[in-house]
Amino acid sequence: MRTAKAKGMAVGAATAAAATALAVGPATAPSAAGPAVKVTTPAAGSSAKVAGSLLVQWSNTTGKEVDVWLSARTPSGGHDRLSLVAPKAGGKSAGEALATLPTVPPGTAYTIEVTTQDGTESDVSGPLSLLG
Repeated sequence: MRTAKAKGMAVGAATAAAATALAVGPATAPSAAGPAVKVTTPAAGSSAKVAGSLLVQWSNTTGKEVDVWLSARTPSGGHDRLSLVAPKAGGKSAGEALATLPTVPPGTAYTIEVTTQDGTESDVSGPLSLLG
């Protein structure tokens, strides 16, 4: 009898917990998918020569063709596109391009942006140093 009573209490507690969860609403599952476009190379802290070449790699789950831009970080934390360094770089799930960098002042506030041509999806690399 003691076992039956204990089982009844456990079921009752579980039912009460489920009811509370349903009253609040179902938990939202974290998104298993990562960003649709993701820069994988260059890594943050990388460096390249001004007017030199730079290997850029990315993943792309959109199926859309992407462009690769050299951008500069702004004081407000945004990014200004400076130069299209690899246009129409492909629409496959993984891509790479050897980007030809423009002549810009040396500095540490540069980034690489990979964006779908329609501008709906993009990703920006970490900071990149360009050396003179």
